[in-house]
Amino acid sequence: MPDISSSTFLNQVQVPQTTFRTATAATTTDKSKSLGKQDFLKLLMAQLQNQDPMKPMDDTQMIAQMAQFSALEASQQLNATIQSSNNMQTVFQAGALIGKYIQANQADGSSTTGAVTSVGFTTTDGVTAPTIQVGGKDVDYSTITKVSSTPIATA
Repeated sequence: MPDISSSTFLNQVQVPQTTFRTATAATTTDKSKSLGKQDFLKLLMAQLQNQDPMKPMDDTQMIAQMAQFSALEASQQLNATIQSSNNMQTVFQAGALIGKYIQANQADGSSTTGAVTSVGFTTTDGVTAPTIQVGGKDVDYSTITKVSSTPIATA
């Protein structure tokens, strides 16, 4: 049985790297670098193979770890379902703007007013973002300040 406190043992066990996302930084996550079911099972097997036979892992610890993993997996599935629902709602809302008149603030401080002629969609990291065409110009959906069924007077 190897001594688990020795540095040679620690160098033999390969732990997959994880990537963390912060709410303030828009970063892309590579799925191959995040922990998944297979990584958890590999870690559990390594833990079971390298435990001291005279002091085996406590059953309650193993059950607690499996319960935590199941809860994490369920929350990830719930998050994916909520994101999918949010994407569908965004598509329907943006599509309903076709033929309506909008007013939107541009990044340069100007305002765009006109009828919505089309809507395009881009998906990044599972999040769908609409881009609206008004008078031949692309307008970000999030910059819309007013929606009307009649033409909007410019000030």
